[in-house]
Amino acid sequence: MAEGPAVACVCVLFYGSDDYCYRLAQRVLNSPMRQLARHNIEFRFGCNAVGQDTRALIERATEIFQPTLVIDSQKNIHKYPLMRRLFYDTPMTAPITIWFDDDSCLAPDNKPELWLPRLQKQLASHVMVGSLYKARLVGNQPEWIKAQPWYNGKEPQPYVQFASGSWWAIRTSVLQQFDWPAPGFKHRGVDVMLGELCRQQDLPVCHFRDYVWINANDSGLESAASKRGQHENPIGCEYQACSL
Repeated sequence: MAEGPAVACVCVLFYGSDDYCYRLAQRVLNSPMRQLARHNIEFRFGCNAVGQDTRALIERATEIFQPTLVIDSQKNIHKYPLMRRLFYDTPMTAPITIWFDDDSCLAPDNKPELWLPRLQKQLASHVMVGSLYKARLVGNQPEWIKAQPWYNGKEPQPYVQFASGSWWAIRTSVLQQFDWPAPGFKHRGVDVMLGELCRQQDLPVCHFRDYVWINANDSGLESAASKRGQHENPIGCEYQACSL
């Protein structure tokens, strides 16, 4: 790694113990990621109930991806509790946080020496970038939004624009200002609510997915990876306000 303070913190969540999960771990730690490590990048790896082969792979990877913080949970504690530990057990100081689920990766033709400056340029005028989608609010999510500390008076709309939770980049200061992800978040729908937080707070989000495979299958097709992990209703769906 080059000398100087980290320009970004790359966080990767590894999940699962079967051979498919191991292959995903190999893919996300690919050659472009190893090249990115030469550009003053801090790495944080979260291991959520991973297998022995994946754990050994990550142990070897720490020799390349330095400095590296590894948080290893033998059982599945779900995505967002582990994300929170990666962000806050040791506070991040790099100005940019880049998140990868293990089913996302830098594209094989990614050239980090060109890609990283483009990402930094986008985040100079936007607080967050990613592959943007829209999700319909369901159940009591509008009421849940109004109960959040970041709610800023805008009436919730039927649809929320958000960056896919499998890969995104954000100004670290935004995560820290809003203590995101909050304690109690588990697995589903949190990416949607980060989009709503940005709308409520007038924080500009940009569609940027250049040279990144996001929630991708073996051919790089976006949002085509196999579904894994916890199945639950989206956050806020079953919210009930406390009555006095």
